[in-house]
Amino acid sequence: MTTAHEARTVVRIRLEGNAPLDAQGQPVPLRWQNEDGEPLPDDPAPFVYTEVLTGRAALAGFGGGRGNNLYRNPLLVDVYVFVPKGEGLDQAEQIAEQIAVLFRSYRDDVVSLFDATVYPGGDGADLKPPGLTSEVGNYAYCAVEVTGHFDQIG
Repeated sequence: MTTAHEARTVVRIRLEGNAPLDAQGQPVPLRWQNEDGEPLPDDPAPFVYTEVLTGRAALAGFGGGRGNNLYRNPLLVDVYVFVPKGEGLDQAEQIAEQIAVLFRSYRDDVVSLFDATVYPGGDGADLKPPGLTSEVGNYAYCAVEVTGHFDQIG
């Protein structure tokens, strides 16, 4: 039986094992939802922030009675690629496409991922909640959205 934690772990292992590279061929630092990371550098440099979100499960199949039915849980992976403001979105999109390729049509025994779409973003300050002090205004971003699911028996 797959849990949300296991699904998130698959995404993390796949991304960390195939870290995207910046325009200079250097691995891009990865940041994760609700984890403290190193402070952003004084000189803005590319980085990636990833969230793995689940939704409400739906009955997908009946099994041998109560406790043996198949439930399908939607999975959404949102990846934000940040690059220094003023450098254009090309580098952000190139990094984002490296990530999309990792997840597009990916399946294993834990998750099934389908589409992975790269969306141009804009000013990183657009993502900053009002009143929050953050360096994200020094960045431009684009996003990768990956959809899929994982199954549970219950």
